[in-house]
Amino acid sequence: MIEPIPLPAALAATLTKTAHEFGLPGLAISLVAPGRCSIFTAGVEAPGSQRPVTGSTWFSVASLGKHVTACAVLDLAQSGTLDLEAPIGRYLPDVPSAWSKRTVLSLLRHTSGLPEYLAYTDAESVPERRDGFMRTYGGMATAFEPDQGWIYTNTNYILLGFLIAQLARRPYAAAVQALFDRVNCVGATVAGPQWTREANEQGLGIAGRDVASAQREVIGDGDISFTAQGALAWLQALLGDQLLSAASMATMFSPAPLLTGRPSPYGCGWFVDTLRGAVIGHHAGHYDGWTAMAFLSPAHGCGVVAMCNLAPGNTRAVRHLAQLALEGFAPGSTPLSLPGIPDDSPALTSMAKAQLLRNGTALDQGCFAEELLKVVSHGNAVRNVINLWAGDEPLVFELVEQQCRATHRLRRYRIRYTHRVEHLLVGTTSENKIYWAWPL
Repeated sequence: MIEPIPLPAALAATLTKTAHEFGLPGLAISLVAPGRCSIFTAGVEAPGSQRPVTGSTWFSVASLGKHVTACAVLDLAQSGTLDLEAPIGRYLPDVPSAWSKRTVLSLLRHTSGLPEYLAYTDAESVPERRDGFMRTYGGMATAFEPDQGWIYTNTNYILLGFLIAQLARRPYAAAVQALFDRVNCVGATVAGPQWTREANEQGLGIAGRDVASAQREVIGDGDISFTAQGALAWLQALLGDQLLSAASMATMFSPAPLLTGRPSPYGCGWFVDTLRGAVIGHHAGHYDGWTAMAFLSPAHGCGVVAMCNLAPGNTRAVRHLAQLALEGFAPGSTPLSLPGIPDDSPALTSMAKAQLLRNGTALDQGCFAEELLKVVSHGNAVRNVINLWAGDEPLVFELVEQQCRATHRLRRYRIRYTHRVEHLLVGTTSENKIYWAWPL
Protein backbone atom coordinates (compact mmCIF):
# COMPACT_ATOMS: atom_id res chain seq x y z
CA MET A 1 0.00 0.00 0.00
CA ILE A 2 1.31 3.41 -0.99
CA GLU A 3 1.74 5.79 1.94
CA PRO A 4 -0.62 8.79 1.83
CA ILE A 5 0.76 12.25 1.13
CA PRO A 6 -0.69 15.56 2.35
CA LEU A 7 -3.03 17.42 0.04
CA PRO A 8 -1.73 20.65 -1.47
CA ALA A 9 -2.33 23.44 1.03
CA ALA A 10 -4.64 25.39 -1.28
CA LEU A 11 -6.86 22.35 -1.92
CA ALA A 12 -6.98 21.47 1.79
CA ALA A 13 -7.95 25.05 2.62
CA THR A 14 -10.71 25.00 -0.01
CA LEU A 15 -12.13 21.75 1.33
CA THR A 16 -12.02 23.00 4.93
CA LYS A 17 -13.75 26.24 3.98
CA THR A 18 -16.40 24.47 1.89
CA ALA A 19 -17.15 21.91 4.62
CA HIS A 20 -17.57 24.77 7.10
CA GLU A 21 -19.93 26.61 4.74
CA PHE A 22 -22.04 23.46 4.44
CA GLY A 23 -22.18 23.17 8.24
CA LEU A 24 -20.60 19.71 8.41
CA PRO A 25 -19.36 18.83 11.92
CA GLY A 26 -16.75 16.36 10.66
CA LEU A 27 -15.42 15.20 7.31
CA ALA A 28 -12.98 12.57 6.03
CA ILE A 29 -11.90 12.14 2.41
CA SER A 30 -9.77 9.32 0.99
CA LEU A 31 -8.19 9.85 -2.43
CA VAL A 32 -6.35 7.60 -4.87
CA ALA A 33 -4.60 8.46 -8.14
CA PRO A 34 -1.87 6.59 -10.04
CA GLY A 35 1.19 6.30 -7.81
CA ARG A 36 -0.15 8.40 -4.95
CA CYS A 37 -2.92 8.68 -2.38
CA SER A 38 -4.04 11.04 0.36
CA ILE A 39 -6.30 11.38 3.38
CA PHE A 40 -7.96 14.65 4.33
CA THR A 41 -9.84 15.24 7.59
CA ALA A 42 -11.59 18.23 9.10
CA GLY A 43 -13.82 18.98 12.06
CA VAL A 44 -14.85 16.80 14.98
CA GLU A 45 -15.99 13.19 15.42
CA ALA A 46 -19.53 14.15 16.43
CA PRO A 47 -21.62 17.31 16.73
CA GLY A 48 -20.59 19.02 19.97
CA SER A 49 -17.52 16.83 20.41
CA GLN A 50 -14.00 18.14 21.00
CA ARG A 51 -12.36 15.06 19.45
CA PRO A 52 -10.93 15.86 16.02
CA VAL A 53 -11.60 13.61 13.04
CA THR A 54 -8.55 11.46 12.26
CA GLY A 55 -7.74 8.72 9.81
CA SER A 56 -9.05 6.18 12.33
CA THR A 57 -12.41 7.86 13.01
CA TRP A 58 -15.32 5.62 12.04
CA PHE A 59 -18.02 6.69 9.57
CA SER A 60 -21.13 4.77 8.56
CA VAL A 61 -21.52 4.90 4.77
CA ALA A 62 -25.12 3.64 4.45
CA SER A 63 -26.08 2.70 0.86
CA LEU A 64 -22.56 3.32 -0.41
CA GLY A 65 -21.98 -0.09 1.15
CA LYS A 66 -24.13 -1.74 -1.53
CA HIS A 67 -21.08 -2.11 -3.74
CA VAL A 68 -19.42 -4.12 -0.95
CA THR A 69 -22.35 -6.54 -1.04
CA ALA A 70 -21.99 -6.62 -4.83
CA CYS A 71 -18.28 -7.43 -4.47
CA ALA A 72 -19.10 -10.36 -2.20
CA VAL A 73 -21.65 -11.70 -4.71
CA LEU A 74 -19.26 -11.28 -7.65
CA ASP A 75 -16.53 -13.00 -5.64
CA LEU A 76 -18.82 -16.00 -5.15
CA ALA A 77 -19.60 -15.98 -8.86
CA GLN A 78 -15.97 -15.86 -9.98
CA SER A 79 -15.19 -18.79 -7.67
CA GLY A 80 -17.92 -20.83 -9.38
CA THR A 81 -20.17 -20.94 -6.32
CA LEU A 82 -23.10 -19.21 -8.01
CA ASP A 83 -24.43 -18.30 -11.44
CA LEU A 84 -25.33 -14.62 -11.82
CA GLU A 85 -27.92 -15.50 -14.47
CA ALA A 86 -29.65 -18.04 -12.22
CA PRO A 87 -32.95 -17.21 -10.51
CA ILE A 88 -32.64 -16.21 -6.89
CA GLY A 89 -35.07 -19.01 -6.00
CA ARG A 90 -32.43 -21.58 -6.92
CA TYR A 91 -30.40 -20.49 -3.90
CA LEU A 92 -33.07 -19.13 -1.54
CA PRO A 93 -35.89 -21.71 -1.37
CA ASP A 94 -37.92 -19.56 1.03
CA VAL A 95 -38.13 -16.55 -1.27
CA PRO A 96 -41.73 -15.66 -2.29
CA SER A 97 -42.79 -17.42 -5.50
CA ALA A 98 -43.51 -14.08 -7.22
CA TRP A 99 -39.87 -13.10 -6.66
CA SER A 100 -38.17 -16.45 -7.15
CA LYS A 101 -37.53 -16.22 -10.92
CA ARG A 102 -35.71 -12.88 -10.74
CA THR A 103 -32.04 -13.43 -11.54
CA VAL A 104 -29.21 -12.65 -9.18
CA LEU A 105 -27.87 -10.16 -11.73
CA SER A 106 -31.22 -8.35 -11.90
CA LEU A 107 -31.10 -7.90 -8.12
CA LEU A 108 -27.58 -6.47 -8.34
CA ARG A 109 -28.68 -4.06 -11.06
CA HIS A 110 -32.06 -3.05 -9.57
CA THR A 111 -33.85 -4.27 -12.69
CA SER A 112 -35.65 -7.11 -10.88
CA GLY A 113 -38.86 -5.15 -10.40
CA LEU A 114 -38.97 -6.01 -6.70
CA PRO A 115 -40.63 -3.36 -4.52
CA GLU A 116 -39.04 -1.25 -1.78
CA TYR A 117 -39.68 -2.89 1.57
CA LEU A 118 -39.12 0.41 3.40
CA ALA A 119 -42.26 1.76 1.73
CA TYR A 120 -44.23 -0.85 3.70
CA THR A 121 -42.41 -0.51 7.00
CA ASP A 122 -44.09 2.59 8.55
CA ALA A 123 -43.30 2.74 12.26
CA GLU A 124 -42.65 -0.98 12.62
CA SER A 125 -39.12 -2.14 13.23
CA VAL A 126 -37.59 -4.20 10.44
CA PRO A 127 -37.22 -7.87 11.40
CA GLU A 128 -33.65 -8.92 12.10
CA ARG A 129 -34.05 -12.51 10.93
CA ARG A 130 -34.51 -13.83 7.42
CA ASP A 131 -37.71 -15.75 8.16
CA GLY A 132 -39.25 -12.65 9.72
CA PHE A 133 -38.35 -10.56 6.68
CA MET A 134 -39.90 -13.06 4.28
CA ARG A 135 -43.02 -13.30 6.42
CA THR A 136 -43.41 -9.53 6.79
CA TYR A 137 -42.65 -8.42 3.23
CA GLY A 138 -43.16 -11.50 1.07
CA GLY A 139 -46.62 -10.37 -0.02
CA MET A 140 -45.46 -7.10 -1.58
CA ALA A 141 -46.51 -6.74 -5.21
CA THR A 142 -43.76 -6.42 -7.79
CA ALA A 143 -43.38 -3.18 -9.75
CA PHE A 144 -42.72 -4.77 -13.15
CA GLU A 145 -41.33 -7.86 -14.84
CA PRO A 146 -37.55 -8.32 -14.87
CA ASP A 147 -35.58 -5.90 -17.05
CA GLN A 148 -38.65 -3.90 -18.07
CA GLY A 149 -37.38 -0.95 -16.06
CA TRP A 150 -35.19 0.18 -13.18
CA ILE A 151 -36.19 1.02 -9.64
CA TYR A 152 -33.73 1.41 -6.77
CA THR A 153 -34.88 -0.76 -3.89
CA ASN A 154 -33.15 -1.99 -0.75
CA THR A 155 -35.12 -5.23 -1.04
CA ASN A 156 -32.76 -6.41 -3.78
CA TYR A 157 -29.72 -6.07 -1.57
CA ILE A 158 -31.37 -7.59 1.50
CA LEU A 159 -31.95 -10.73 -0.60
CA LEU A 160 -28.34 -10.58 -1.79
CA GLY A 161 -27.27 -10.45 1.85
CA PHE A 162 -29.25 -13.66 2.45
CA LEU A 163 -27.60 -15.16 -0.64
CA ILE A 164 -24.08 -14.37 0.58
CA ALA A 165 -24.74 -15.90 3.99
CA GLN A 166 -26.35 -18.99 2.48
CA LEU A 167 -23.58 -19.76 0.00
CA ALA A 168 -20.68 -18.72 2.24
CA ARG A 169 -22.20 -20.83 5.06
CA ARG A 170 -21.57 -18.12 7.61
CA PRO A 171 -23.20 -14.80 8.56
CA TYR A 172 -23.09 -11.97 6.05
CA ALA A 173 -20.84 -9.93 8.34
CA ALA A 174 -18.26 -12.72 8.57
CA ALA A 175 -18.24 -13.24 4.80
CA VAL A 176 -17.75 -9.53 4.11
CA GLN A 177 -15.11 -9.19 6.83
CA ALA A 178 -13.20 -11.99 5.12
CA LEU A 179 -13.12 -9.88 1.94
CA PHE A 180 -11.77 -6.90 3.87
CA ASP A 181 -9.16 -9.09 5.56
CA ARG A 182 -8.10 -10.67 2.26
CA VAL A 183 -6.96 -7.29 0.92
CA ASN A 184 -5.57 -6.09 4.28
CA CYS A 185 -8.30 -3.49 4.58
CA VAL A 186 -8.05 -2.56 8.24
CA GLY A 187 -10.59 0.06 9.25
CA ALA A 188 -13.55 -1.47 7.41
CA THR A 189 -16.30 -3.55 8.96
CA VAL A 190 -19.98 -4.45 8.94
CA ALA A 191 -21.64 -2.16 11.46
CA GLY A 192 -24.72 -0.08 12.16
CA PRO A 193 -24.91 3.70 12.55
CA GLN A 194 -25.30 3.63 16.34
CA TRP A 195 -22.31 1.32 16.83
CA THR A 196 -20.26 3.70 14.67
CA ARG A 197 -21.06 6.61 16.98
CA GLU A 198 -20.31 4.55 20.07
CA ALA A 199 -17.05 3.24 18.60
CA ASN A 200 -15.80 6.81 18.24
CA GLU A 201 -17.05 7.82 21.69
CA GLN A 202 -15.37 4.82 23.32
CA GLY A 203 -12.19 5.07 21.26
CA LEU A 204 -12.45 1.50 19.99
CA GLY A 205 -10.08 2.23 17.12
CA ILE A 206 -9.76 0.54 13.76
CA ALA A 207 -9.99 -2.98 15.21
CA GLY A 208 -13.47 -2.40 16.68
CA ARG A 209 -16.32 -4.71 15.64
CA ASP A 210 -20.10 -4.48 15.94
CA VAL A 211 -21.18 -7.68 17.67
CA ALA A 212 -24.90 -7.07 17.04
CA SER A 213 -24.45 -6.55 13.29
CA ALA A 214 -22.27 -9.64 13.15
CA GLN A 215 -25.35 -11.73 13.98
CA ARG A 216 -27.99 -9.87 11.99
CA GLU A 217 -29.52 -11.67 9.02
CA VAL A 218 -31.50 -8.78 7.48
CA ILE A 219 -28.48 -6.91 6.26
CA GLY A 220 -26.74 -6.24 2.97
CA ASP A 221 -28.29 -2.97 1.87
CA GLY A 222 -25.74 -0.71 3.51
CA ASP A 223 -24.47 -1.56 7.00
CA ILE A 224 -20.80 -0.83 6.31
CA SER A 225 -18.51 1.49 8.26
CA PHE A 226 -15.13 2.79 7.15
CA THR A 227 -12.38 4.84 8.65
CA ALA A 228 -10.54 7.09 6.20
CA GLN A 229 -7.63 4.63 6.37
CA GLY A 230 -9.97 1.73 5.65
CA ALA A 231 -11.67 3.53 2.77
CA LEU A 232 -8.26 4.29 1.28
CA ALA A 233 -7.16 0.65 1.48
CA TRP A 234 -10.46 -0.48 -0.04
CA LEU A 235 -10.16 1.99 -2.92
CA GLN A 236 -6.64 0.77 -3.64
CA ALA A 237 -7.82 -2.85 -3.60
CA LEU A 238 -10.69 -2.13 -6.00
CA LEU A 239 -8.63 -0.02 -8.39
CA GLY A 240 -5.60 -2.30 -8.14
CA ASP A 241 -7.48 -5.48 -9.14
CA GLN A 242 -6.62 -7.11 -5.82
CA LEU A 243 -10.15 -8.35 -5.16
CA LEU A 244 -12.10 -9.01 -8.35
CA SER A 245 -11.01 -10.40 -11.70
CA ALA A 246 -11.05 -8.19 -14.79
CA ALA A 247 -14.22 -9.95 -15.93
CA SER A 248 -15.94 -9.35 -12.59
CA MET A 249 -14.90 -5.70 -12.60
CA ALA A 250 -16.34 -5.37 -16.11
CA THR A 251 -19.63 -6.85 -14.89
CA MET A 252 -19.68 -4.53 -11.89
CA PHE A 253 -19.24 -1.42 -14.03
CA SER A 254 -21.47 -2.41 -16.98
CA PRO A 255 -24.90 -0.78 -17.33
CA ALA A 256 -27.92 -3.06 -17.31
CA PRO A 257 -29.51 -3.71 -20.74
CA LEU A 258 -33.28 -3.26 -20.59
CA LEU A 259 -35.91 -4.95 -22.74
CA THR A 260 -36.51 -1.63 -24.48
CA GLY A 261 -33.01 -1.86 -25.95
CA ARG A 262 -31.85 1.07 -23.87
CA PRO A 263 -29.28 0.80 -21.05
CA SER A 264 -29.98 1.49 -17.41
CA PRO A 265 -26.86 3.31 -16.10
CA TYR A 266 -26.51 1.16 -12.99
CA GLY A 267 -24.16 -1.79 -12.73
CA CYS A 268 -23.60 -3.83 -9.58
CA GLY A 269 -23.69 -1.51 -6.58
CA TRP A 270 -22.62 1.50 -8.69
CA PHE A 271 -24.28 4.07 -10.89
CA VAL A 272 -22.24 3.81 -14.08
CA ASP A 273 -21.74 5.93 -17.16
CA THR A 274 -18.81 7.36 -19.09
CA LEU A 275 -16.74 10.51 -18.80
CA ARG A 276 -14.85 11.42 -21.96
CA GLY A 277 -15.41 7.85 -23.12
CA ALA A 278 -14.04 6.15 -19.97
CA VAL A 279 -16.29 4.27 -17.54
CA ILE A 280 -16.97 5.91 -14.19
CA GLY A 281 -18.89 4.69 -11.16
CA HIS A 282 -20.43 6.60 -8.28
CA HIS A 283 -22.75 6.01 -5.35
CA ALA A 284 -23.94 7.92 -2.31
CA GLY A 285 -25.35 6.85 1.02
CA HIS A 286 -27.13 8.64 3.85
CA TYR A 287 -28.86 7.33 6.94
CA ASP A 288 -29.25 8.05 10.64
CA GLY A 289 -26.74 10.87 10.96
CA TRP A 290 -24.21 9.79 8.32
CA THR A 291 -23.59 10.71 4.67
CA ALA A 292 -21.03 9.32 2.23
CA MET A 293 -20.12 9.53 -1.45
CA ALA A 294 -17.73 7.58 -3.68
CA PHE A 295 -16.58 8.23 -7.23
CA LEU A 296 -14.32 5.90 -9.25
CA SER A 297 -12.62 6.03 -12.63
CA PRO A 298 -11.19 2.49 -12.93
CA ALA A 299 -9.53 3.09 -16.30
CA HIS A 300 -7.56 6.02 -14.91
CA GLY A 301 -6.88 4.51 -11.48
CA CYS A 302 -8.59 7.39 -9.66
CA GLY A 303 -11.11 7.32 -6.85
CA VAL A 304 -12.48 9.14 -3.83
CA VAL A 305 -14.59 8.33 -0.78
CA ALA A 306 -15.96 11.30 1.17
CA MET A 307 -17.74 10.78 4.51
CA CYS A 308 -19.39 13.12 7.00
CA ASN A 309 -21.21 12.79 10.31
CA LEU A 310 -24.42 14.63 9.47
CA ALA A 311 -27.63 13.49 7.75
CA PRO A 312 -30.17 13.83 6.29
CA GLY A 313 -29.94 16.69 3.82
CA ASN A 314 -26.21 16.60 3.15
CA THR A 315 -25.87 14.30 0.15
CA ARG A 316 -25.43 17.21 -2.24
CA ALA A 317 -22.77 18.78 -0.05
CA VAL A 318 -20.74 15.58 0.26
CA ARG A 319 -21.18 14.80 -3.44
CA HIS A 320 -19.77 18.24 -4.27
CA LEU A 321 -16.88 17.86 -1.81
CA ALA A 322 -15.96 14.43 -3.18
CA GLN A 323 -15.69 15.71 -6.74
CA LEU A 324 -13.98 18.93 -5.66
CA ALA A 325 -11.33 16.92 -3.81
CA LEU A 326 -10.70 14.41 -6.60
CA GLU A 327 -10.62 17.08 -9.30
CA GLY A 328 -8.03 18.99 -7.28
CA PHE A 329 -5.99 15.84 -6.63
CA ALA A 330 -6.27 14.36 -10.14
CA PRO A 331 -7.23 17.14 -12.58
CA GLY A 332 -9.57 16.07 -15.36
CA SER A 333 -10.93 13.06 -13.47
CA THR A 334 -14.44 14.38 -12.75
CA PRO A 335 -17.23 16.16 -14.65
CA LEU A 336 -16.17 19.41 -12.96
CA SER A 337 -13.49 19.74 -15.64
CA LEU A 338 -15.94 19.51 -18.55
CA PRO A 339 -16.58 22.76 -20.44
CA GLY A 340 -20.05 23.73 -21.56
CA ILE A 341 -20.93 22.63 -25.11
CA PRO A 342 -23.46 23.93 -27.66
CA ASP A 343 -26.94 22.57 -26.98
CA ASP A 344 -28.47 21.06 -30.12
CA SER A 345 -31.82 20.46 -28.38
CA PRO A 346 -32.66 23.47 -26.17
CA ALA A 347 -36.34 22.49 -26.02
CA LEU A 348 -35.37 19.08 -24.63
CA THR A 349 -33.15 20.78 -22.06
CA SER A 350 -35.99 23.07 -21.02
CA MET A 351 -38.35 20.12 -20.63
CA ALA A 352 -35.81 18.09 -18.63
CA LYS A 353 -35.16 21.00 -16.31
CA ALA A 354 -38.88 21.61 -15.73
CA GLN A 355 -39.61 17.93 -15.04
CA LEU A 356 -36.57 17.11 -12.90
CA LEU A 357 -36.51 20.34 -10.87
CA ARG A 358 -40.21 20.53 -10.08
CA ASN A 359 -40.86 23.62 -7.97
CA GLY A 360 -44.29 22.70 -6.68
CA THR A 361 -45.52 21.49 -10.06
CA ALA A 362 -46.84 18.05 -10.84
CA LEU A 363 -44.88 15.60 -12.92
CA ASP A 364 -46.06 15.50 -16.56
CA GLN A 365 -46.26 11.82 -17.46
CA GLY A 366 -46.27 12.70 -21.15
CA CYS A 367 -42.60 13.64 -20.84
CA PHE A 368 -41.48 10.19 -19.69
CA ALA A 369 -40.78 6.86 -21.38
CA GLU A 370 -42.13 3.49 -20.32
CA GLU A 371 -39.17 2.70 -18.06
CA LEU A 372 -39.97 5.62 -15.75
CA LEU A 373 -43.73 5.40 -16.20
CA LYS A 374 -43.53 2.00 -14.51
CA VAL A 375 -41.87 3.71 -11.56
CA VAL A 376 -44.57 6.40 -11.54
CA SER A 377 -47.38 3.82 -11.58
CA HIS A 378 -45.74 1.94 -8.71
CA GLY A 379 -44.46 5.11 -7.07
CA ASN A 380 -44.69 6.06 -3.43
CA ALA A 381 -43.02 8.45 -1.02
CA VAL A 382 -39.94 6.24 -0.85
CA ARG A 383 -39.37 5.57 -4.56
CA ASN A 384 -40.49 7.78 -7.44
CA VAL A 385 -39.03 9.84 -10.28
CA ILE A 386 -36.38 12.12 -8.79
CA ASN A 387 -37.03 15.78 -8.09
CA LEU A 388 -33.84 17.81 -7.65
CA TRP A 389 -35.56 21.03 -6.65
CA ALA A 390 -33.87 22.20 -3.45
CA GLY A 391 -35.52 25.54 -2.81
CA ASP A 392 -33.36 27.78 -4.96
CA GLU A 393 -33.18 28.37 -8.70
CA PRO A 394 -29.86 27.26 -10.22
CA LEU A 395 -27.57 29.94 -11.59
CA VAL A 396 -26.59 27.73 -14.54
CA PHE A 397 -28.19 24.69 -16.19
CA GLU A 398 -25.95 23.78 -19.12
CA LEU A 399 -25.09 20.83 -21.33
CA VAL A 400 -21.52 19.57 -20.85
CA GLU A 401 -21.50 16.11 -22.46
CA GLN A 402 -23.64 14.03 -24.82
CA GLN A 403 -23.65 10.45 -26.11
CA CYS A 404 -25.91 9.68 -29.06
CA ARG A 405 -27.00 6.12 -29.90
CA ALA A 406 -29.61 4.63 -32.24
CA THR A 407 -32.08 3.91 -29.43
CA HIS A 408 -31.31 6.74 -27.02
CA ARG A 409 -29.02 9.53 -25.99
CA LEU A 410 -27.46 10.39 -22.66
CA ARG A 411 -26.99 14.06 -21.84
CA ARG A 412 -25.00 15.36 -18.88
CA TYR A 413 -25.97 18.74 -17.49
CA ARG A 414 -24.10 20.95 -15.08
CA ILE A 415 -26.28 22.64 -12.46
CA ARG A 416 -24.47 25.46 -10.74
CA TYR A 417 -25.63 27.05 -7.50
CA THR A 418 -23.97 29.69 -5.35
CA HIS A 419 -22.09 27.23 -3.15
CA ARG A 420 -22.07 23.95 -5.07
CA VAL A 421 -22.02 22.34 -8.49
CA GLU A 422 -24.11 19.29 -9.42
CA HIS A 423 -24.29 17.15 -12.52
CA LEU A 424 -27.35 15.39 -13.87
CA LEU A 425 -27.37 12.51 -16.34
CA VAL A 426 -30.57 12.42 -18.41
CA GLY A 427 -31.38 9.56 -20.77
CA THR A 428 -33.91 10.21 -23.51
CA THR A 429 -35.53 8.08 -26.20
CA SER A 430 -35.57 8.82 -29.91
CA GLU A 431 -38.97 10.44 -29.23
CA ASN A 432 -37.36 12.76 -26.65
CA LYS A 433 -39.03 11.06 -23.68
CA ILE A 434 -37.03 10.81 -20.45
CA TYR A 435 -36.23 7.22 -19.52
CA TRP A 436 -33.38 7.86 -17.05
CA ALA A 437 -32.39 10.66 -14.68
CA TRP A 438 -29.89 10.60 -11.83
CA PRO A 439 -27.58 13.21 -10.26
CA LEU A 440 -23.86 13.16 -9.63
